[in-house]
Amino acid sequence: MIKPFTISLLSTLCFSNIALAQTSTNHIQLKKDATIATEQAHINQIKVASLAKTKHWDWVITSQNGNKAYLVGVTTNGQPKYYAAYNNTIAAATTRASQLWAGGASGLNLSGSSAFLKNKLAIWDGGQVMPTHKELIGRITQKDSTTPVIAHATHVTGTLMASGVNPIAKGMAYNLQGIIAYDFYNDLAEITAEAGNIIISNHSYGVIAGWLYNSAPSDGSPARWEFWGRPNENEDVNFGYYDDDTKSLDAIAYNAPYYLYVKAAGNNRNQNGPPVGTPYYRWDANDSMVAAGNRPAGISSNDGYDILPTNANAKNILTVGAVNGIANGYTKPSDVVMSSFSSWGPTDDGRIKPDLVADGVAVTSCVNNNDSAYATYSGTSMASPNAAGSLLLLQEYYAQLKAGTFMRSATLKGLAIHTAEEAGDTTGPDYRFGWGLLNVEKAAGVIKEAVTNNNTGKHLLYENVLTNGGTFTKTIVANGNDPLVATICWTDVSANVTPYANALNDTTSKLVNDLDMRITKNGSTYYPWILDPANPAKAATKGDNRRDNVERINIDSAKAGDTYTITITHKGTLTNGSQAYSLLVSGVGGTPTNLPLNLLAFEAKPQGNTVLLNWQTANEVNTAYFSIERSIDGSNFINAGKVSAKGDGGYSFTDDLSNSNQQQVSPIYYRLQMVDKDGRFAYSKIVAVSINSQQSALTIYPIPATNTLYVQLNSTKATNSTFQVLNMQGKVLVQQPIAIRIGTNTFSVASNILARGNYIIKVIGETVYAKMITKE
Repeated sequence: MIKPFTISLLSTLCFSNIALAQTSTNHIQLKKDATIATEQAHINQIKVASLAKTKHWDWVITSQNGNKAYLVGVTTNGQPKYYAAYNNTIAAATTRASQLWAGGASGLNLSGSSAFLKNKLAIWDGGQVMPTHKELIGRITQKDSTTPVIAHATHVTGTLMASGVNPIAKGMAYNLQGIIAYDFYNDLAEITAEAGNIIISNHSYGVIAGWLYNSAPSDGSPARWEFWGRPNENEDVNFGYYDDDTKSLDAIAYNAPYYLYVKAAGNNRNQNGPPVGTPYYRWDANDSMVAAGNRPAGISSNDGYDILPTNANAKNILTVGAVNGIANGYTKPSDVVMSSFSSWGPTDDGRIKPDLVADGVAVTSCVNNNDSAYATYSGTSMASPNAAGSLLLLQEYYAQLKAGTFMRSATLKGLAIHTAEEAGDTTGPDYRFGWGLLNVEKAAGVIKEAVTNNNTGKHLLYENVLTNGGTFTKTIVANGNDPLVATICWTDVSANVTPYANALNDTTSKLVNDLDMRITKNGSTYYPWILDPANPAKAATKGDNRRDNVERINIDSAKAGDTYTITITHKGTLTNGSQAYSLLVSGVGGTPTNLPLNLLAFEAKPQGNTVLLNWQTANEVNTAYFSIERSIDGSNFINAGKVSAKGDGGYSFTDDLSNSNQQQVSPIYYRLQMVDKDGRFAYSKIVAVSINSQQSALTIYPIPATNTLYVQLNSTKATNSTFQVLNMQGKVLVQQPIAIRIGTNTFSVASNILARGNYIIKVIGETVYAKMITKE
């Protein structure tokens, strides 16, 4: 039977955001918060039981279509809070998960089978999953067992991981070795306790809001339409509201930065209430559901925008809407057809929700009638596991490439948004489809290119941290073959909750740490997509996004060889002193357009904590400037400064390292490029410089190198060392052990295997010696 005495947390519970949690899981804080949540839930069990008895609240409500909602708590203003469960091969085709499977176009053979994924996926739902179903047998770890086995939980779990005994019911991660399952009572306490151990969880349920058709009231009265807004209000305050539970979800995500909560958007858009002039019920001031006469014309039918209930509005989660399945896969925006029921944003403060859409219409999966039973359901409940299971395959692939390391949740969420397929009748995001249709095949392509090529190909993936007052810059060159797109996403600090009395459509921003991404080229600045919550149907435009913890920039005009600069900054002061973020870039890796630059010399000389760079050109340049970039690994360059062209051909720049940890690194790489009036970069030269006296002990000849290279090292110590030759991207091309004795050491290496270009020679022992050479 249904557990009658457990509820979610009241507003007295506030989860903590801790600064160190941005890049590593804060197990200590999560454990503290879980203990507090569990104790508070126990207290609330007694309270809700008392209120239900005195106010005659139903423990279970059955809606018009037979779906059930269960009393789980009390809202901030004392009304009962109910959770309702929202009512696979096409699903897999829709998100392109099937292209990651064996035989798929990606060739990746992903199925969730990796041992490191076992019990890294979790589900919270209205009851238990059927553990003996032939699609799931032996793979369910049910953590609470006082609620009954139900069809909904079994169906959702099947979409996540059914083994495919029935091919049309095959789950997204069909070979997953194990999943953790809970019912949704006391969910926040349980999520807090598990968040440090899992990487994705699915939540195909939410609070009742707006209109509900109660088909069997417990008092024996006839079936009726009920409006769940506050007394004397014409719309439900819970739509778009950032409440205490929402705040707690954001805090959990902040303290568990590798954990992504995937949430069904809700099915409110076709729950429209009775015709105007017919009887209806609503809550009164005593928190009782009472007859309110005939429905007036002014009450919202919640059939358009701003109908996402409470915790679907959290910043750090992935909220998923439902669209029709696309059996043959996406080809164009009109392929993505909105369902009749999926709830639309925006949040009250105007953030873009839902985040994405997936297949939630007529999804076939297993149910609990018997061990071989299946059923076809529709709802955002079906779209959410379609997305969650598909995203688990991306974590599997990333971890395969990174020795078991997972992406941060902000990276996974940002990647899903970065590669989403365009949906809707206007370009860019909207409040119906969010950023578009999930496409994990494209997302896997970004992972493959970025990781295997160490961010030197057409896709880039960075997990960075921005400190107070900090700036990150990245120079990129468009390849001309792929759209130029950049996305940043971060797990933001949880926001303050507007008091319930003032909460109806409160537009106060819930963004705490406001990062900004801009892309520039020759004085032109490209801005992220933004939406106008005051005109929710209006097409997206470009501008300063002050609302979302996701920003994406699309540059459709990029041509092959065009060079751009990405800059990441922040507004105000960062709470907790820093903010971790993820950056995704696609459409890069091109060759810079050649410009008439004849570089005669480029050298770098250390001078204490500074480096003096000098260069000379044969031709005079008056309509350009020189860009100087610095790197500690020869690959990932950051902006060091620029020098305007002055026409006489001689230039210099001093790089001050006194406030940089790079003053301890040897060598430092510098890249010089010229930028013309159209923002195009000319290839110039890279040099490496040692900032200590050790470099002078290393002599290399002949320069330029011929077929044999001689290396001479004067050493005051005898050490076992390693000799290396590296390219300018930091890749080791030659490596061999050498024994260094006191005095002069001379040895040779064949350099005929090296192509023309610049290389770094290193001798690594107790001291690192390095110099750059040129092979002609």
